[in-house]
Amino acid sequence: MNKKSLFYAIALAIVAFYLAMTAFYRWGDGTPPRITLVEPFSQAGPTTPLVLHVEDAGTGLQEVTVRLVQNLESYTLAQEQFVAQSPFSIGGNAHTSYDLTLVPFDDDTIPKRRGLVTLVITARDYSWRGFFEGNWARLEQNVAVKFTPPRLEVLSNPLPVSQGGAGVVIYRVSDDAQRYGVRIGETFFPGYPNAERAFTAFSLFAFPHDLPASTPVFLVADDSLGNHAEQRVDVPVIAKTWRSRTITISDRFIERTVRPIIAQTPEIEDLDDPLRNFLQVNNVLRKRTTDRLTAMASDSRPEFLWNGAFIQLSNSKVEAAFADHREYRYGGKIVDTQYHLGFDLAVTKRYPVEAANDGIVVLAEFFGIYGNTIVIDHGYGLQSLYAHLSSFAAEKGDVVRKGHTIGRSGMTGLAAGDHLHFSLLLHGAQVNPMEWWDGQWVQSHVNGPLHRASLRPNDAGTPKRDMQNRSDVSPPSP
Repeated sequence: MNKKSLFYAIALAIVAFYLAMTAFYRWGDGTPPRITLVEPFSQAGPTTPLVLHVEDAGTGLQEVTVRLVQNLESYTLAQEQFVAQSPFSIGGNAHTSYDLTLVPFDDDTIPKRRGLVTLVITARDYSWRGFFEGNWARLEQNVAVKFTPPRLEVLSNPLPVSQGGAGVVIYRVSDDAQRYGVRIGETFFPGYPNAERAFTAFSLFAFPHDLPASTPVFLVADDSLGNHAEQRVDVPVIAKTWRSRTITISDRFIERTVRPIIAQTPEIEDLDDPLRNFLQVNNVLRKRTTDRLTAMASDSRPEFLWNGAFIQLSNSKVEAAFADHREYRYGGKIVDTQYHLGFDLAVTKRYPVEAANDGIVVLAEFFGIYGNTIVIDHGYGLQSLYAHLSSFAAEKGDVVRKGHTIGRSGMTGLAAGDHLHFSLLLHGAQVNPMEWWDGQWVQSHVNGPLHRASLRPNDAGTPKRDMQNRSDVSPPSP
């Protein structure tokens, strides 16, 4: 055999060997693709996601199809074909995995029929098994679908509510609701169940001081599948006019108040400029503090800890009222505006500060613009704040009673003189304390409606530390 013939023989042998290896590889791949529901579900609604992962480490994926079958009708949600490499390549197709995320019932072409549907997912690879059909994998799962929202029924419309004021709504909600409450603008006030009457709930809410009186109040409910219900609540809203005040700030004031705040607040950087430092404290830090108060309210005890009307600091004079609109003047120019949400109450320096009502201390620390601050949780999202203290007489976790001394007034934080800044918050939204200082208002707007809804009489008694498991909604006594 001459060299040329030997060359062709060797080449032919190599090709034959390669084809044999290819055939062995492709015929030998007997492992089907693997289909995985990354987030398994047995119930579905308008927003339920389908998260799918398909993989084939052998000859690679050839196609994947996702369908819904209901009442003998089939609806294709997704169908993917993967381009093959050369059929004679060893190593299979490059597409060894496929990921898909979609919301099946967000598609208007899918009928929104309640009942059972079957989710069918098929996948095959590029194996030559089954007369070049490849290895098939199939996943079927029955899914209960639901497109009806929770049911809502208002049992009593609130009395007229002022801008910056509070109220209560009594209602029924079906047991499929996972989240329910009152929404006003962008603010949500969660509802609480009454364990003694099926499907009965209530929400304490605050009408934001800075929203128009025409802003609608909605009762809302959502289930876990994305079904949403809402019903407008007929709440007469009394418009209020807030005072305006101009406050002149100086470098001396900023040096005395702002620099100590920055020194005790690691997340705020000293910009080495008096005005810039003031603005970041009065804006950025103020917002962070507000956000933290809202987050704290989410851990409020689901029970009434308070009893009757709240008390104003004894012998105090009002220096600034709720929702005063402040313009800050620096160097002869208005550099910032803010609402003063709370009451500034003054007596004498280092005056004993009393708890406005029964509750549990949930914060006792230096707290941004408020300086040394105590926050008391009174239950169901209602919390009181005592700011600018010179010293503490209570610590986090303490159970306090109305009138007990919790600290002394001072001028820490963003304060020009010794006083107490007092705020009441409902789920993080500031409310006008004057209403809660009025026993007649508390009875007519909170206690009365709850009693008329046949909620259980008050048996809370002295607040206790171990109250996590209680779910009664007994209103406080007048």
